[in-house]
Amino acid sequence: MFANLPKIAINLTKNQQSLIFAGWIILALNLLVIAIFYADLPETIPSHFNYRGDVDGYGKKNTIWTLPLIMCFTYTLLYLIIKKVKPWNMNYPVKVTEKNAPQVYNMSLQMLILMNLLIAIIATPVIIETILQAYKIDIGFKISSLSLIIVAVVTLLPIYYIFMMFKIPK
Repeated sequence: MFANLPKIAINLTKNQQSLIFAGWIILALNLLVIAIFYADLPETIPSHFNYRGDVDGYGKKNTIWTLPLIMCFTYTLLYLIIKKVKPWNMNYPVKVTEKNAPQVYNMSLQMLILMNLLIAIIATPVIIETILQAYKIDIGFKISSLSLIIVAVVTLLPIYYIFMMFKIPK
């Protein structure tokens, strides 16, 4: 629909670069936490939690690596999209002009960066909850329930940015 978008390069801001770096750190910390506790985990650990944070599935202890590895793959894929795909090759819900292109492109980039950061964070509560449940430690709060909030934010974030794009003058 908007085939001839303005070809304006957008550079990452220091803040955006910091958010990307923070995502890499979170992913590394998730893997480090698992590595620290892995040897002492029981052979069977919680592998799935329902929406209330209750354990409703068990698996072998090596299944604890599945979610963070999926998050690392997903984070890397979206990172490559952020770094390699030019903003004029993306689709936008608004008409992009020479005047509004910098704002629209930057807003799109910011949304992708924030979504990617949330993807890095999403596994953290589940990893912590898995380790706590494996050791039968009850802190009175289901940390894994936080993942539902993060999923909700990841779902609503594009809607917010679409709304904000419509507010940019053409």
